[in-house]
Amino acid sequence: MFSPHGLFGIVLVLLSIVPAIAADVPRGVDSLLRQDPLIGTSWSILFADATSGQTILDVDSDRLLTPASLTKLWTTSTAFSYLGADFKFETRVTAASRPDSKGTISGDLQIHCDGDPMFELKLRRGHRRTAQDEIAEELYGQGIREITGNLTVDVSGYKRTCGNGVWEMGDLREGFAPAVDGVGFNSNVCNVEIAPGAHEGDSAVVTFDPSYAPITVENLVLTASRGNDSWIEYSVTPCRDELEISGLMAQGDSPQYIWFPIQEPAVYFGLAIKEALSRHGIRVAGDVSVSRSESPLPATLYVHESPPLAEIAAIVNKDSDNYLAEYLLSKVGQKMYGHGSTESGLRAVQRFARERGIQRSQFSLEDGCGLSRQNIVSAHAIVRLLSYMSTTENADAFEATLSQSGVDGTISNRLSTEGMLGRVRAKTGTMTNVSGLAGYIGLDDGRKIAFAILSNNFRCSRNYVRNTQDNIVREVYRAIN
Repeated sequence: MFSPHGLFGIVLVLLSIVPAIAADVPRGVDSLLRQDPLIGTSWSILFADATSGQTILDVDSDRLLTPASLTKLWTTSTAFSYLGADFKFETRVTAASRPDSKGTISGDLQIHCDGDPMFELKLRRGHRRTAQDEIAEELYGQGIREITGNLTVDVSGYKRTCGNGVWEMGDLREGFAPAVDGVGFNSNVCNVEIAPGAHEGDSAVVTFDPSYAPITVENLVLTASRGNDSWIEYSVTPCRDELEISGLMAQGDSPQYIWFPIQEPAVYFGLAIKEALSRHGIRVAGDVSVSRSESPLPATLYVHESPPLAEIAAIVNKDSDNYLAEYLLSKVGQKMYGHGSTESGLRAVQRFARERGIQRSQFSLEDGCGLSRQNIVSAHAIVRLLSYMSTTENADAFEATLSQSGVDGTISNRLSTEGMLGRVRAKTGTMTNVSGLAGYIGLDDGRKIAFAILSNNFRCSRNYVRNTQDNIVREVYRAIN
């Protein structure tokens, strides 16, 4: 049994190729975990050969701890297994009929969505235009100049989820805690700029980027004379695109910014498409509306495809993108159970784990990205997951989604010395008093080590814990390589 007062629970099994240095590793790891700043820290650690399953290092690996963004490993693994590395979201543009000789479509233009979160304000690498501009240009090229009805965003088959009940209240007003629906745009956030007015006593000037974001603002921020302290307080109403701001902005001070989480993603997306159509010379006479019960209209005008899942999952894991993780969770739920939501996605993850022999007692998840502190996972379960993924037809594609030590992603500045550069592929997990690192170590002989290090309840700095995690990886690597 592992005691928090000593490393009595380390089980070390070294492969037969390195018996001479076996005794060095327990002392090295023991001394790392016994450091005074780490007293009281909870650990769950496991290193094992990904192919044979042979244990290399075990420190209380069945202990359930908060994984933070290591949760994304479960979401992306499930997506690879049930959707496939080459899966692409399709967004279908339909109408009752094709345009007449004047370029007019009588009635609505319908955008039938199937969960694509990849519509953005900015260009993706390697693309010459945004997805919404691509749609607008294609429709303009078909001679379309006017839509007499509404622009209808059809998200049937998906449930809007906002203000996830298991997330902390303080997170719900932040851009990293996204709402989820049958489509997403610009990570479902809007940049709100608050700048001083022209004269003392004037209301502050509030600007949205993009300007068409569907936000209602109660602006209680006043302009103060030069030399005053500028301060802003704000609140967001869960599930409603309402922002209340108060405070002072001193004349001459730089603007302040809020990363506002849009609560109505389908409306936001529809406004973005309508704006793109307008810029490209196509007038939509009606409004943007959202439907959850329609089928595509008979005339298909264009089908837009997202990048493949492998590319999306790389953003999830390398950049630890909460927004995309939650959308992938919803999509696997829709794929497996016919309705996209957080709840159905979690059912899919549980099914995936059960089919791979991962015990339900070894993990419990409440979201797809790891924001919830109610998520609990053991190192044993994570290593079992990683070991399974290393045996599938998607093994290389999945591993490529993980950050590479000293090269990219969230470990671009970690594990780059002592022969470790590029040798570790891993996901990090971070929140207050929580840190995790899990992934693979590649050995010179071609073997692959799956590992997970979960650290909770530490009182020292996060960087101290991360350095300790990295040193544990180095100790194991030196012993078995």
